[in-house]
Amino acid sequence: MKISLKNFGLISLLLIFSNSYSLEMCNTLDMVESSDIVVKKKKWTGSWDYSVQDVPVEYSSGVLHISKKKKVYTVKLELPAGNLPADNVRVDKNKLTFSVDIEGSMVDVALIMDGDSFKGESYTPDGTFMLEGNRRI
Repeated sequence: MKISLKNFGLISLLLIFSNSYSLEMCNTLDMVESSDIVVKKKKWTGSWDYSVQDVPVEYSSGVLHISKKKKVYTVKLELPAGNLPADNVRVDKNKLTFSVDIEGSMVDVALIMDGDSFKGESYTPDGTFMLEGNRRI
């Protein structure tokens, strides 16, 4: 394939422009911190590691799996002894509430998300317990 001197010059200019544009974009993206990008998402869907204070060890930590299909959220708690589905799941911006049946007792949970973490409370017949968690990456 023969390339004329005129076409070679045009191709060289295009390559130089595209490389300098790419470098400029990379430098711009480097200045944006990843936390700035994540905070804007504010989505509950995904998996969250959580811990609960002052409860029996088998319920003290686990994974909260949250999914959404056609504007309907579902929550499943993954515990060492097995999975528990949640009922009455409601999401309002950065707030998530749901109920879960633990050993025959209904436990209501209210969480508030702050970026990739949350804090909240669980309301049980035995009292109120603090929760906190972080998004799994």
